[in-house]
Amino acid sequence: MLAFVVALAGRFTLVRVGVDVPVVNDVRVPLFLVLLLSLALEAHHAGHRPGEGGGALLGVLALLGYQGLSVLWVPPGTETGPMVGDLCAIAGLLVVYFTLAAWDRDRVTDVTLKLFHVAAWAYFLFAASGRGHDASGRWAAFGGGPNVFVRIMIIGGITSLYLYLRSGERLIWLVPIPAFLFGAIASGSRGGIVALAVTVAVALLAIRPKLDFDRMAKPFALIALVGTVLVITAGPTIADYVQSRFVDATIGQGYASQRDVLFRMALQIFLQRPILGAGLNGFHTVSALGFGERYVHNLPLSIAAEGGSAGLVLLVAAWVGLWRAYQSQPLAERSLEARTAAYCGIFIGATCLFSGDYYDARLMWILLLLAAVRPARARLVPATSVSTLTKS
Repeated sequence: MLAFVVALAGRFTLVRVGVDVPVVNDVRVPLFLVLLLSLALEAHHAGHRPGEGGGALLGVLALLGYQGLSVLWVPPGTETGPMVGDLCAIAGLLVVYFTLAAWDRDRVTDVTLKLFHVAAWAYFLFAASGRGHDASGRWAAFGGGPNVFVRIMIIGGITSLYLYLRSGERLIWLVPIPAFLFGAIASGSRGGIVALAVTVAVALLAIRPKLDFDRMAKPFALIALVGTVLVITAGPTIADYVQSRFVDATIGQGYASQRDVLFRMALQIFLQRPILGAGLNGFHTVSALGFGERYVHNLPLSIAAEGGSAGLVLLVAAWVGLWRAYQSQPLAERSLEARTAAYCGIFIGATCLFSGDYYDARLMWILLLLAAVRPARARLVPATSVSTLTKS
């Protein structure tokens, strides 16, 4: 639970709530200290427990290490301290979650998914009360911004499906899905909606042979009914905003929040420095687009611009390592927890193509790691050895 709070908190500072305390303004400082001390104490009592899929962790750590090393060739005047801190924080979280998964992956993942569900309700109710919205009216909560909000909403929907299946298909767990989808649309995050479509497409391809439309009829009817009631009662509150954001601006005017400019600039920097890139946070220095555009809002393009071909190879290797570790589990042994974590990780990964920086990708790495890592199997003792031990 503490690891989840640390991971979800992001770069939350006390200044957001009107408090200014030196050193601990960034809540990660005290939270990480408590988390690592707790893990050390737990490990001392539990002892070493090996886990399978450790190669996947090494692949991600190699990428993070290379990104940290790239400060050696950044352009003069580039600020790298905060980014190095972010990379170290991601690495620390991954080591913590790997250790927890090696102890009891399914239990840890189950708790994490349930906490995501609770967080989704907290975010939704906070935003629905009229607080946390940005200047344009987009829904957000707790200072996280609309693009963070949509991630929590969609993961809330995925965890609703998880709880539905885990409870023996009790329909009550499907009721929150329309509310979370409503919140996702109210966030105005077009990238989040596209990422949801990508995740649904991947899921349908995976479960296509097992689709049972008769079994799905009642759940879909319930979701449609609740969604209709929600749209009729609360839809008018965001109707004008949805019209202007999704229809008029996006479709009518082709407005892309300058993502096209950022993507072209990142590609240009990559072509100029194709091997090693511009170094950590070099994009901001080289592009000179101003204070508001500090990163690319696309994980692969950001790594291409700042890490070059070497960074892209490490990124692909990290993803492939996670995929192979997940695939190495026999199909019959893949738990519901692992499969759900994989879909949540895929969704966060898809959102990283449209928004966020390196630290915003931490939930993707954590969830994919939970899907890939598992406790090591107990080694079978040969029958002859058992017979010898019995006789002795």
